[in-house]
Amino acid sequence: MEIIFEPGRSICGNTGILVSKVIYLKDTLKKKFVIIDAAMNDLIRPALYGAKHQIHPLLKNNSNINKNTEFVGPVCESSDTFISYNKYQKLNEGDYVCINNIGAYGRSLASNYNTRPYCAEILINKNKYKVIRPRQKLESLIN
Repeated sequence: MEIIFEPGRSICGNTGILVSKVIYLKDTLKKKFVIIDAAMNDLIRPALYGAKHQIHPLLKNNSNINKNTEFVGPVCESSDTFISYNKYQKLNEGDYVCINNIGAYGRSLASNYNTRPYCAEILINKNKYKVIRPRQKLESLIN
């Protein structure tokens, strides 16, 4: 007997994170937008099926913003959005955040949409790390 299964979210969903940089902050009357350098081409699940992936700052502080805060990507699509919070810590341009639980289907659903290169993949095991896929070079997309 041969058993074949797909190691999806229940097995490897929580094994990956996507680290992203805050590139721009936009404040409106009702909402604060945090534009990060990750986009829907890096993690399509929120745009595709409304999946919720929690986003945490890499450096925590005690300064909260009591305003609806929405994390969005830089791609020119209205669906390039990740998650909204009613209240979130104050962030600055250049800060880093991590998008959690992308181990299942993060890379396999990624694309070069909008001429965006694939991000690097790094394997971390205890105190050691290894680049298992370097960031794709833009030249490889246009040659």
